[in-house]
Amino acid sequence: MTQASKHFPRCLSALCLALLLSLVSCGGGGGGGEDGFTSSDYQILYTYNASQLGGHTIRWARVPIGVSAGAFPDAPAAFNRWNSASGGKVSFNYSGSSISVAYRTTTAYCGLTTLRWNSAGQIIDADIIIARNQGGCAGGESDTLAHEAGHAIGFLGHDAEGLMNPFGGQPISDQESRFMTLLYSLAPGTDINGKLGKSRSSSQIYNKSGNKVYTFTIQ
Repeated sequence: MTQASKHFPRCLSALCLALLLSLVSCGGGGGGGEDGFTSSDYQILYTYNASQLGGHTIRWARVPIGVSAGAFPDAPAAFNRWNSASGGKVSFNYSGSSISVAYRTTTAYCGLTTLRWNSAGQIIDADIIIARNQGGCAGGESDTLAHEAGHAIGFLGHDAEGLMNPFGGQPISDQESRFMTLLYSLAPGTDINGKLGKSRSSSQIYNKSGNKVYTFTIQ
């Protein structure tokens, strides 16, 4: 994260009413799929996650995810924003070290996250760096922690609004909540290209064996 209504005429027959209901349920905005998520939800999941692996999801294989953040008393509250936003799909414990959080004095950013995943779409580890001086950071240290936690669990980009915007100072948006709920409803490496209407490509290649490791750093 960087510093700085209409009314429709009534149908007079049961057949007409049934037809109207059918049309309403099928039309508009991409509609909900069998899993309750829309084509837009899958496009957002692709944009901020699966695009990195040729349309395959990238996430921690197991939850709760271990966090080592002993120097940050506010870390549990910050990380647990994602637990609430995802309806419990993501959870954490604070006795592990899969995600490590540390201070850094000399950094141009409020926070910085480096994570590694394998070619099967499983995040292996993540390191979060938090600037000691949060004076120019919207929302302060708590928001910075929550923002970087979002990156560490799979939000691999910056949204236009919501907590994952590049400047902070906003709550988790509904779009971001749906993103994380969908991501952690799917297994690591799930191919979502079929939800997008065409196959996508990436410089990072999915491989079920997970024998290749990729590194990604984001503010």
